[in-house]
Amino acid sequence: MTIPPSAPGRVSRAALIARLTELREAAGLSGSGLARRMGIVQSRVWKIEHGTLMPNEDDLQAWAEVTGHPELAGDLAEMLKAARGEQTFSTVFRRRGGAAAHQEHIRAIEAQSERIGEFAAAVVPGIVQTGDYARELLSVPSGPRAWGSSDADVEDLITSRLRRQDALYTKRVQVVISEAALRVLVTTPETMAGQLDKLLAVSGLPAVEVGVIPFSRRMPAYPLGFRVYDDSLIMVESVADEKEYAAETHPKEVATFLGAFDALREAAVTRDEARALITAAASDLRRNE
Repeated sequence: MTIPPSAPGRVSRAALIARLTELREAAGLSGSGLARRMGIVQSRVWKIEHGTLMPNEDDLQAWAEVTGHPELAGDLAEMLKAARGEQTFSTVFRRRGGAAAHQEHIRAIEAQSERIGEFAAAVVPGIVQTGDYARELLSVPSGPRAWGSSDADVEDLITSRLRRQDALYTKRVQVVISEAALRVLVTTPETMAGQLDKLLAVSGLPAVEVGVIPFSRRMPAYPLGFRVYDDSLIMVESVADEKEYAAETHPKEVATFLGAFDALREAAVTRDEARALITAAASDLRRNE
C-alpha cells in the first residue's frame, strides 16, 4: 500500500503519532502484532500511540521497517526532532489550555507516581509554594509572560499548580532545597515570610520530607533543578523549556539523576534541623522588615 507523504506544517507530536498509527494500520497490524515484530512490549506501542511516551530513533527505524516502509525512517526522525521541540515553553504555552494545561499534565504524572521528588537550588519548589509566592515568582522576566501567557493564563497556571499540592497528603514527597532558597528574595519580603511559614507547616506532614542543604555543606551535585517521579521519569526545567527523561528511553540519564538526588538528600538536613534553618531565615527576614 502506498503511504502518502506527511502534510507540510504537520511536524508536531500529534502529527508523528498520527503518522505512526497510519503506518501500523496500513500494514494491517494490531498494536500487539507490531510490538512482536519490533521485539518490544505491547505497552510501549500503546504509550507511543496515545502520547504518553516519546519514541526514540530506534523505535522509528524499527517501526518503518516492520510496516514495510524503511524509506520513511528519515522523515519520521525529522518529525521526532520537531515533536521534541514542542516542549519549549514558547510552544507549550501556546497550546490549548496553555501553561495551566501543562501543569495538569504534570499533575496527571504525579497522580500515577508513588514517589515525587524535587530539587531546587534557589527557589522554593512549585509543589510547596503559596499562591502569592508562585504569582510573584512567575511575574519575573523570563516567566510565562515572556512566552506569550496573559495575566489570566498565569492565574490559571497558579490554580493548577496549587491543585498539585493534593499530592502532599496522598503521596511520598521528597523536597530538597539549598539554604539559598530560604533567603533569595524573588518576591517581596512579606510574601517570602508567608512562604517560609508554609514550608514549616508542610515539613510536619507525615509523608513529606523537606531537606535543606546548609551553606556550610558542599553541594554534592550540579545545582540544576529537576523533578523525580518514582525511578522512571525525570523532568528538568530551564528558563526556556522542560525536558523529560524516561527510564525506558534514557536509562543512563535517569540513573544519573537518581544518583544525584540520593546524594542531595544525603547532604541535606531534615526534620528539626531543617525547621531550625527555615525558622532562622524567617526570623532574619522579619527582623529586617
